[in-house]
Amino acid sequence: MAVDFQLIDDSENLLRVCEDLRQFSWLAVDTEFERTNTYYAELCLLQLASPDSTVLIDPIRINNLEPVFALLFDESIIKVFHSARQDLEIFYHLKGQVPVPLFDTQLAAPLLGYDESIGYANLVQAMLGVELGKSQTRTNWKQRPLRRKQLEYAAEDVIYLAKIYELMRDKLAGHISEKVLDQQHEALTRDEVYAPDPAGLWIKIRAAKSFSGNNLSVLQQLSTWREETARRENRPRKWILSDRAIIDIARALPEDIDSLSDIKSVDNKTREAYGEMLLSRIKTGIEQPPLAFPERNGYKL
Repeated sequence: MAVDFQLIDDSENLLRVCEDLRQFSWLAVDTEFERTNTYYAELCLLQLASPDSTVLIDPIRINNLEPVFALLFDESIIKVFHSARQDLEIFYHLKGQVPVPLFDTQLAAPLLGYDESIGYANLVQAMLGVELGKSQTRTNWKQRPLRRKQLEYAAEDVIYLAKIYELMRDKLAGHISEKVLDQQHEALTRDEVYAPDPAGLWIKIRAAKSFSGNNLSVLQQLSTWREETARRENRPRKWILSDRAIIDIARALPEDIDSLSDIKSVDNKTREAYGEMLLSRIKTGIEQPPLAFPERNGYKL
């Protein structure tokens, strides 16, 4: 069966559809993006579904997306997502905030008896009896023109999301756990979700638990520097410095470039580009008060 949607790839039609969509109290929203060689996800397609239409907006072809941002940030319109975090991260990076109010069908699903963290395809199957195709899950969304199959795949995501929302909204009306769901939605809007303090991300390095004292302080310094550099250069963290390299450097505590060269996980390109900065961060870590791994109830986190 043919999938009905509008593809919007010019500013004039973008203005038109955004005005048309303002009449609705809610919109289903999804994004397609690429994040293979950047720190920040690159928005490649934006899908919107109202109760009576589906629109695919091409942000690569349209220079000015302000009309659609104005629509999405209109607080009189509920934005419906499934597993919203990655979609919201894109908007946060582009606009410094996330669109509210929002409704996340993945968060709402357990209130209706479905599994926690249920995937979108499984939820569509469970609620609508529809099996989604998987042929485009690894597609290149940056390529242009997009193929018809790609566009239909993207459109179906919000078409079914809209139907699921309508079912959920009716079933959840007056539900005893609505306040809990509101709290979960509010948590998704916090700045720290999308721009966490670089100085605190070292705790996510698994091997950090085995470090203490100056070695742990150096690991924290290197992790902080990596995060700051990845954001500034818009490159993946592992392209700046791998976890393995951070661990090996923090364990060896090299004092000069020659000693740094002995660490196999630090390749020549990294050493040439960042060697002096790494040594500076090592020195800072050694000179600062020894760092201890945080504990909860007497146990390391």
